[in-house]
Amino acid sequence: MKDALFVYNPNSGQKIINEHLPRIVDYLSEREYLTSIYATQSPRDASEIVSNLGYRFDEIIVGGGDGTLDEVISAVCKVKINPLVGYIPTGSTNDFSKSLNIPADVEKATKVATRGYKKDIDIGNIDGKYFVYVAAFGTIAEVSYNTGQDVKNIFGRSAYIFEGLKQTLPLVNIPTYKMEVAIDGETIAGEFIHFMVTNSVSVGGFVGITGQNVGLSDGIFELTMVKRPQSLADVNKIIFGLTNRKENDMLILRQGSEFIVKTDQKVAWSLDGEYGGTTTLADIKVLKEKIKIRTGLRDKI
Repeated sequence: MKDALFVYNPNSGQKIINEHLPRIVDYLSEREYLTSIYATQSPRDASEIVSNLGYRFDEIIVGGGDGTLDEVISAVCKVKINPLVGYIPTGSTNDFSKSLNIPADVEKATKVATRGYKKDIDIGNIDGKYFVYVAAFGTIAEVSYNTGQDVKNIFGRSAYIFEGLKQTLPLVNIPTYKMEVAIDGETIAGEFIHFMVTNSVSVGGFVGITGQNVGLSDGIFELTMVKRPQSLADVNKIIFGLTNRKENDMLILRQGSEFIVKTDQKVAWSLDGEYGGTTTLADIKVLKEKIKIRTGLRDKI
């Protein structure tokens, strides 16, 4: 028998995990898991239960969205335990499950969470806080995480980004941040409306916005910085660059293992889609192969 902790968020997404619980528990028993089950009761509850009890278990299975996964993995890192993590994605966006090739179907995802390929993946750290796949701030990040997936599906990626930017018109009203970013020795300075460091093929519900060659275990994260547009022509350049992952004079794209970000005002960080505090100086580091997780990835990337 394998000792496992199953932590799930009953309120994630459309609450679909609740109707699948009997089958999940039955399947875990079939696979000879001796499972302790905990339904989170409030924000940060998953983090607390893992911090206090996670050391008892060989495996921790997470049911919920990206935020629940973030809580569990952050707690694992903070208390320095090394369980094998399984993930059953039942949130609204489920960005990171796409990188891990975990099916959206709950029963299929449960099989991956218990029988999937083991993989050591990179994790991000920003001034002592951990994140799984994205640290971001700015206009596009706010629009993306405040809009439902159904709206994104209707508009499509490029049209949606345009609609999001239109919400801030006139262009002079777009919140702008003067910043200086050091990336593994290179320094970039200027006025930007969006910043994000990612390790995922999907961010904010958009697959491919960070490029197709994302390595989850290479010690490298992808950087995207969007300059302040002065005209609709500039907006079109931003849309083209983001949808095609091509750098232009409105878009800066880099890769690196450390990013030091200085801003002229406090910025509110979004870490895996959740509020991550405010800073004027942040040091983002990639922690190579920090977490052991089950995936649907046969080949190492």
